[in-house]
Amino acid sequence: MKDWIYPSVVFVIFLYVMAFVLFYTYKGQAGYGGGKQKGGTTSVENFQSEMSKKLK
Repeated sequence: MKDWIYPSVVFVIFLYVMAFVLFYTYKGQAGYGGGKQKGGTTSVENFQSEMSKKLK
């Protein structure tokens, strides 16, 4: 009888942790906006100018 109690408890804890992770991962993505970019596609020149601004 003791052989199945420990694995069952560990499995239930594993399921609880996975549900916790999935819930907060989904909740975090909802505020992200789905990865939509406001300005559309950027050009190489714009990218280079932004990178040079950040590096200064």
